[in-house]
Amino acid sequence: MLPVYVINLDRSIERLKHASQQLQGVGIDFTRIVAVDGRKLSDNDINSVYDAQQNRERFYAPLTRGEIACYMSHRKAWQQLLDSDAEAAVIVEDDIIVSSDFAQLSTAIASLPGDWDLLKLAQPFKPKQSNKLADLGTFTLVDYRTDKPPMGACGYVISRSGATKLLARKCFFRPVDVDFQWQWETGCYVQGLLPYCVDNTHQHGSDILDVEDRHLKEKSAWRRFKEQWRFFWQNRRFNQTLD
Repeated sequence: MLPVYVINLDRSIERLKHASQQLQGVGIDFTRIVAVDGRKLSDNDINSVYDAQQNRERFYAPLTRGEIACYMSHRKAWQQLLDSDAEAAVIVEDDIIVSSDFAQLSTAIASLPGDWDLLKLAQPFKPKQSNKLADLGTFTLVDYRTDKPPMGACGYVISRSGATKLLARKCFFRPVDVDFQWQWETGCYVQGLLPYCVDNTHQHGSDILDVEDRHLKEKSAWRRFKEQWRFFWQNRRFNQTLD
């Protein structure tokens, strides 16, 4: 069975209880990853992992302490995988709903053809087009060559290869789920397993916004447009390499 990591803040007791009920309901044990708390980050903590200069040049708004802590928490989960003997791990946040198909993930992963990096298990926000690659039991393996990977990081499977590639970037400047979309920069190829077996509850409050409201950050419409244009052309070129 693949290890399952649940990212959870010490102060989010009810969310851990909810995630535990969801996973126990489909017969899955898990390991808790103690999330990084944005409220407790020092400036030195932030400067050691966050590239403010790159952010000013390549993203439309500064990351909040909550967004930085979220990225750091996922990095802790990736490192936990590399420190273990496991070949891959399922990583979920604590505000999730899982379907009964979740229990079949290990079987599907075992039948994956070839090498892989990261598999999306959720599409909590705007739907994205996908391209069928293979049938894997109750799941269908897809990629996103006609679109881009869906936003959100509430549920995914990552291999040792994927974790190594994502951790190779010592400092980050975008939110973690946005970096998943820039596959040609990270080297981490993102695919998905349909039907998605994880979703966000859309009911729990945001731990990220609870630390600092991103909507109050100054935004650059010009940088947003420029980076969207850059992404469009680079994503198009990347997707053409998959055909």
